[in-house]
Amino acid sequence: MNFSLYIAKRYLFTKSSSNAINIMTVIAVSGVIVSAAALFIVLSGFAGLKDFSLQFSSYVDPDLKIVPSQGKSFVYTENDSVKLNSIEGIAGYSKIIEERVILEFDDKRKLATIKGVDENYNKVTSIDSMIAQGGWFENNTDQVVSGWGISNNLS
Repeated sequence: MNFSLYIAKRYLFTKSSSNAINIMTVIAVSGVIVSAAALFIVLSGFAGLKDFSLQFSSYVDPDLKIVPSQGKSFVYTENDSVKLNSIEGIAGYSKIIEERVILEFDDKRKLATIKGVDENYNKVTSIDSMIAQGGWFENNTDQVVSGWGISNNLS
């Protein structure tokens, strides 16, 4: 038997429970167990938060997004529309223009992203299931749908 293991067993399993080595061992083992459990709980919480937050971004983020290679915009023609409609596997698409803006109301300012969308946006996203108050806008009207965060910050 290994000599160091023999001495460790002798001091650890003695009949005297007030031994300093036994007390330090219990404290060390307790610390390792508590810290491992805390780490497990924290990491499980973060994994759940990741899935929870990605669930909401999938409502408004497209499966495929076409952006210009340079600049902020590109020319979209009727010929491009015909080409998109002829591609097999595309169920629908929506034209969106997006820009960062500063919104102001009653001396309150908020940085936000504003999107201009066409009539197909509601068909290709699940945005209507996220609306809690009011409704989605009607075609050929100038309306705004804002989120709870923007509404609360500017009210």
